[in-house]
This record gives sequence, structure tokens and C-alpha cells, in this order.
Amino acid sequence: MAFLHANITRDNTKFLNGALVGERDVFQVDQGLGIGTKFPFFNRHQLAITRFIPLLQVEEGAGKTAPPILVLHGNYGGCVGDLPGYEAFTLGGPCSVRGYNMGKIGAARNKLELAAEIRVPVKNAFVYAYAEHGNDLWSSKDVKGNPTKAYLRKGQGSSYASITGKVPQISTPYNI
Repeated sequence: MAFLHANITRDNTKFLNGALVGERDVFQVDQGLGIGTKFPFFNRHQLAITRFIPLLQVEEGAGKTAPPILVLHGNYGGCVGDLPGYEAFTLGGPCSVRGYNMGKIGAARNKLELAAEIRVPVKNAFVYAYAEHGNDLWSSKDVKGNPTKAYLRKGQGSSYASITGKVPQISTPYNI
């Protein structure tokens, strides 16, 4: 199979006393060219929007305290055409809804993921909490072989957790 891949990234982020602030937007397109096994021709696209919003005004400079940060994230993905099942979006995993294994929520032709996270710096450590939700927009049934149904997945799921420490090595997310 042959396809083209392109993305446009707008990254306006910067570090403010060690905390990431600003905006990041990514638009990605994959175009199946109809060359290869059974000549698949499809278009898969994604739009991810992330905002890192400081909750307090702080003085910028070396040794100054980082502000608490609110992170808002949204990710939409969609497909049209003859998409092979292995090219479907997976829901769940570290790059999707945290707390789930990769694909544990489902596989989909369309998806919507929403997340909110708060990051609060404390002396020599941090505290953060997040809530996330992923949904297949009722498109799982359209994936060839319907792996979401075959593996008894729900097609949507949420998680939330809070973590403290210097490095986020251990987290106990709650899946809904």
C-alpha cells in the first residue's frame, strides 16, 4: 500500500520558569493512493488542539516560581474511503485516553478525545490531575471486521487521576 502523509503544525509554546505555556495546533492528513493490495483509496485526517494556560501571573526569570497550568486538549480524527482496518484510529493508551491499554476502548473510523489537566508546581516536585474522555462517534461498526465488537470493547471511555512527585512514574488512574 502506498500513501502520502502531511501535517501542518502551529506551535506557539514556550517555557515560563520551567512550565510550558502557549498554544499548539496540529493538522495531519494521510492519503491512500490506491496502489497496492486491493487498491485502497482513503483519506484520514486529524486535528489536535492544545492550550497551556497559566492560572497565575508570575514574574519571569531564573529561579522564579512556575505558575500552575491548566492544559486543555481536543483531538478529532476522521476517515473517508476504503480504509484498511489496521489504519483505523485506536482509542485508549498513553497517546489517547490514559489509564487504558492501547486500543482497549476500541478501533474507529472517527474519534473525539477531550482532556483537561492541571499542573501545580510545589517545592522540588509537582502535583497534577487530569480527566480524559475518548469516543468513537459510533464509527466502530464501520471498521472492517468490527474489532471493537469482536473484542467486546465499549467504543468510549473516560479516566481521571492525580499524581504527585518529581517524576510521574506511578499513577493510579480510574477508568469509567
